[in-house]
Amino acid sequence: MATTIDYLNQVHGDLLDAAKREGSPAGRRPPSRWVPSTGLVAAVVGVLLAAGLIGLIARSGEIGSDAAGETGSTGGTGATGATEEAGQAPAHELTPADDALRGPAEVPGSPVLSRVIRTGEIAIVIPRDAFDERFGQAVDVAEAQGGFIADSRSRERSGSLTLRVPAENFDETLHALRELGTVEVESVHGKDVTADYVDLHARLRIARARRDVLLGLQAEASTIEQTIRVQNVLDATQFEIETLQGQLRLLDDRTSLATISLRLREHGVEPETEVEKASIPNAFERAAAGFVGVIAAIVIGLGYLLPLIVLGLVGWFVVTRVQRRHTGS
Repeated sequence: MATTIDYLNQVHGDLLDAAKREGSPAGRRPPSRWVPSTGLVAAVVGVLLAAGLIGLIARSGEIGSDAAGETGSTGGTGATGATEEAGQAPAHELTPADDALRGPAEVPGSPVLSRVIRTGEIAIVIPRDAFDERFGQAVDVAEAQGGFIADSRSRERSGSLTLRVPAENFDETLHALRELGTVEVESVHGKDVTADYVDLHARLRIARARRDVLLGLQAEASTIEQTIRVQNVLDATQFEIETLQGQLRLLDDRTSLATISLRLREHGVEPETEVEKASIPNAFERAAAGFVGVIAAIVIGLGYLLPLIVLGLVGWFVVTRVQRRHTGS
């Protein structure tokens, strides 16, 4: 009897110890975590790499088509020449005798003339030992067409010029420059700024009318406070008028005179390339652009791959169901 009691007590103690172990944190089994298989990881990486490769190929095709389109002459909206003047011409108050700023919007009922900024770039390969002669001929071409040389730069057996010629002589000037040698690259751009030109004249007319009203109010002001208030608004209006006049003068200059960038080099001389200076901001900018470019390539590639992946999954599902039915039967 005593032996039986001892055995039962031992079993009871073992059960209590087992219960304590199950209830303690150490005795609990850790929750199972899903770990992706190596095959799944490899498949995802492969899809991303394939998408990136397809995206890069697609983007390179787009860039090539754009570059090919720029090699010929284009008459639509394009970038202006690199040597166009970026500043504004000195502004002064418009007078009735200033015909340069009297556009079609100044006279009611007059037709609106087209205003186009024309720019061109041309690179010409000339025979050996002929750089000085052809450089001088390019200067003569600009002067013969009623223009001038705005900028020039030369080194051994190569150089560049920036010609400003009347817009109506733009085509004739290009034709004469082609005669200097073999044309390597040529591009022509035109930017229609008629709407901007008309808008500036309309804003200038409104600003002048507002100035006339303010001058009348200033003459009728009876207190110093009223005079100061009107004078402040009048100064702001006068500044707006001068700003608009400066913009119109710049627009007139860019539309009346076309800009042609000419590059000359003798046969056998390598084209001059601009060396980009290394800098930390530039490095970060290029890194960000590269990151965005890679992400864009992957997204473009996924656009091509996703339909194929969906079709493949549908085919795999159908084949699996058919095989299961045959196996079950």
